[in-house]
Amino acid sequence: MIPFGRVHLLYVDVKVNGVKVKALVDSGAQATIMSPTCAEACNIMRLVDRRFAGVARGVGTANIIGRVHYTMLQLGTKHLAAAFTVMEGKSVDLLIGLDILKGHQAIIDLARNKLIIQGEEVDFLGESDIPKETEEAVNQEPTVQGPGGTTIGARSGAVTGPQVSSAGPSAPSTSRPAAPAARPAQPPAQPQVQPQRTFPENDINTLVALGWDRQAAINALEATGGNVEFAASLLFNN
Repeated sequence: MIPFGRVHLLYVDVKVNGVKVKALVDSGAQATIMSPTCAEACNIMRLVDRRFAGVARGVGTANIIGRVHYTMLQLGTKHLAAAFTVMEGKSVDLLIGLDILKGHQAIIDLARNKLIIQGEEVDFLGESDIPKETEEAVNQEPTVQGPGGTTIGARSGAVTGPQVSSAGPSAPSTSRPAAPAARPAQPPAQPQVQPQRTFPENDINTLVALGWDRQAAINALEATGGNVEFAASLLFNN
């Protein structure tokens, strides 16, 4: 058995609107999320577009205050355009998700313990500099079931792989099973057609106003369970 110690989360020091923030880097989260407290401290609550307000549902619920479509994120000496979803119920001030990491072609270099964006190299914070209370809260956050046996953090959006039983595979049986009794042939089951969900017109119109056609907006809402914010992020990233 290979022993594994506790793996600490990846944090970096950044600045948002000139304010220093310890940001959690999480490539398993689809969107970048900021807490209302952090948004207030960074003086960007005035930029929040409340048309994107809503409720994120998982294990429990979290209120989405809205979205900041554009602000500057400073990483080292680089100033990067960034957008944030401002959401309550978070245990970290700022979670940098795949939208920013992919948009700026970031590299998470674990061998060198660095985050690299556009040639700028920033060290991940050491254990003593990581906010202990937020790390523990993220590690213990409730999860919802994802595809393929994965689980998704209800607050952070972090995706973890399928759980593998520690008991290992069971030994094959040495006895021959009895032949099953013959059963009358059954007609093949007819596939059940799931009715398409309906979504509020306001939600559809919000996405259409951002530049997509109506069917694309409906498809995105269908894929994200009706969450307007995540649907917009999905459309932006495609």
